[in-house]
Amino acid sequence: MVALLLLALHPAGALLARPVLASSRPSLSRGPLSRGPPSVMRAAPPDGFEWGAKDRERSADRLLRQLDPLLERVVRVGNHVPVFTSLAYFGLISMTMQTMPMPAMGPMVATLKTVITRAVGPTTNKAFSQLFATLVTPAPFVFLIWPVIALLQLLTVTFSAFRMGAPMTQSELTSLALANAAATGWLLTSSNSAAGALPLLSVLLLPLVPFFAGGPLRAASSPRGWYRPVFEVFSSFTTLASFLALAVELQYGGRVPLLAGRAEPCALLFLGLTAGVVSLPRR
Repeated sequence: MVALLLLALHPAGALLARPVLASSRPSLSRGPLSRGPPSVMRAAPPDGFEWGAKDRERSADRLLRQLDPLLERVVRVGNHVPVFTSLAYFGLISMTMQTMPMPAMGPMVATLKTVITRAVGPTTNKAFSQLFATLVTPAPFVFLIWPVIALLQLLTVTFSAFRMGAPMTQSELTSLALANAAATGWLLTSSNSAAGALPLLSVLLLPLVPFFAGGPLRAASSPRGWYRPVFEVFSSFTTLASFLALAVELQYGGRVPLLAGRAEPCALLFLGLTAGVVSLPRR
């Protein structure tokens, strides 16, 4: 009878259902008497959802990425520093040698320019051409090409360092820096020359200038556009100057007795070397 009464009061299957405990029910918050961290219901992201790159990127990485353009600009200018340094010294020496030094009156005041140019001797470019004149020595105003080359370099290197496009390559910048160093050495050597005392370095240093300055022009990928003229002007003039330095050495150096003091053979040697270079293909 009891079993029939229970079946009558409850629907079918109710006695087989699993009882739900109060502790197993989800709760958004716990009361003040509960212990442990509050339970928070979190929904899983939908299928196929992915966090974006900016959401996954850390703040430090994002800051470094934003500073990359500034860092690239600083590195780019830094690559031009050796050229600027050698060019500044070369330009200062070439400008100093265009004027005769004034005789010192009293104690000399030490300035930055006097300290930098203290190695410059008393012989200017004009005086050098008069002391060691040959049949092919140009007019003194031709030696103004040295400051012109320095100015052309300054414009080209500055344009390369700060323009928005591609800069000069590292090999091109290194070639200019080495050429400036060799040219500065030759200017200092010639400024310390005197009548009857022609330094041997006068003929040994100058050929290094076109060798370094013309290096990028001989490369498989030669400079193009605005970068090419500075290498052409620098290497062309110093090539002819190297031939002239050889003629001066043979005529005044006294190290080759066969040609010492003989102006005509030395001048013919200069003309022959010049004609040979001009006749070369792609020159």
